[in-house]
Amino acid sequence: MALLTRSSWSMMTPMLFFSSFCLLVGDMLFGYDTGSFGGILANPGFVRQFGTYNSKTNAYAFDSLHTSLLSSLAFIGKFVGCLVAGPAIERLGHRVVFFALAAISIIGITAADSGIGTGRYAQFIVGRIIVYISVGLVEVDVTTYQSEIVPAPLRGLVVVSLQLFLTSGTLIANGANKSFSLDTSPAGWKIVTGIQFIFAVLIAFFTFFIPNSPRWLLSKDREEDAIVSLRRLRPKSDVDNGNCEAEIQAIKESLQDQVHKGPWIDLVRGSNLRRTMIVIVYYFFQQTTGQAFVSTYQTVFYATNGYAAEAFTYPIVSSCLGMVAVIPAMYLVEKLGRRYTLLISYGLQGFFLYLLAGLGQKDAKSSTESNAIVAAFMLFAISYNMGSASIPYLLGSEIPNSAVREKTQSLGAAWNVIWAFVTNFVLPYMLNSIHFQVGWVFGSISLVAFLFTFFFLPETKGRALEEIDAIFAVPFNPFRPRPVDFRDAEHRVGQLEGEKMVGSHENLDSNIDSSKPQASHRL
Repeated sequence: MALLTRSSWSMMTPMLFFSSFCLLVGDMLFGYDTGSFGGILANPGFVRQFGTYNSKTNAYAFDSLHTSLLSSLAFIGKFVGCLVAGPAIERLGHRVVFFALAAISIIGITAADSGIGTGRYAQFIVGRIIVYISVGLVEVDVTTYQSEIVPAPLRGLVVVSLQLFLTSGTLIANGANKSFSLDTSPAGWKIVTGIQFIFAVLIAFFTFFIPNSPRWLLSKDREEDAIVSLRRLRPKSDVDNGNCEAEIQAIKESLQDQVHKGPWIDLVRGSNLRRTMIVIVYYFFQQTTGQAFVSTYQTVFYATNGYAAEAFTYPIVSSCLGMVAVIPAMYLVEKLGRRYTLLISYGLQGFFLYLLAGLGQKDAKSSTESNAIVAAFMLFAISYNMGSASIPYLLGSEIPNSAVREKTQSLGAAWNVIWAFVTNFVLPYMLNSIHFQVGWVFGSISLVAFLFTFFFLPETKGRALEEIDAIFAVPFNPFRPRPVDFRDAEHRVGQLEGEKMVGSHENLDSNIDSSKPQASHRL
């Protein structure tokens, strides 16, 4: 086959760009809610309304139990949203689920924000649970939609970009928290919470203009509709020369008997078991390598560990740095690949968490050491956002087979929620008990994640979704690469999606087999 000379970015049409990024306001909703809640926990108006008065300190405060309940019970809603998302998308399609999650979000925000006076503690929690149902739906719906409409050379960049929008939401939330950080009335925290309406309305509005996923339409035997949808997403040259029809036909041929969606049991059959395991493990690492430490409890951490004066300022700095860190991650995930970006991310996370723990456990700290602790905390946030924060979403949306993609992502995201619940519930007790030494715990888990990535994760960058099926048809060994033979139909999908080097031996994962024909490489 001849090399394709067109740029990957030539595939990024205005409609594809709009469809890929507009609904990431849903991730801004998630980032905003997570960030705003971390500040609300320290907001004097919120603490005064829902906290307990301590006569000894002459102030209102939350004990560890109520802090844990406020932060962790909302994940019940997210768990439900994640688990329901897969079957709902398979049955109704991505667009219908987008409309539904926007409506659910509006209902939840209204419930959480409408309590007056005191005694509405339970109402606030119920409202957050409802909002988090929509967050769970967003997490699965956005990533699976992106992975199915975006060509292979751009898929990593686009899906990983969700972390940019998520951290943008967190940054906006931190700014709102700081604006009302001295407000002792209920109006302050309610305004911060109410801003979330904007994101929900935008999701519903944008959904009117995006097409259905061509691959989802194929699963419903709507081949003509799939072609029409793909024509809206691909360049005019592809529409004119019949490439859209050819791509749909190649996808259909490569999937063979897996065009239609499969039952839950298929997640553990054949090569799907290995894929499901990888998705579940990375969602576990996403939560247990310090995510809650940075996103939810950083304001509380600073306020209770000698940095109270800057407790609302440092999170803004961390959010800005984290948002900037996503930009090189979007580049690295396609340049270096998923494996090497994760290895860098986990390695740096472990180092900075150990540094934070080592310096923090000293009884008497110099100003230099105190500044180093803050720097280590922020550098950890940068390292986390460079890969391990967003790549699990990418792996969950591209690794599973088409027949179980939505269900695998749902299961992985739901498993992620369980560990988010555990870490958010346990962390207040850990911070009160061992303070800075939580760095030893999260840093060690980061190093375990580093080792798992090295030994078990094959590289999938630049490969069409259908080509990934062939990658997982053979065992992975980081020391002894094994050849992978792609079927003609699988390879044609990659070519039509603008795979950079088709019929060549480009070093896609540093282990290309130059002795094999055009459709073979090593893992």
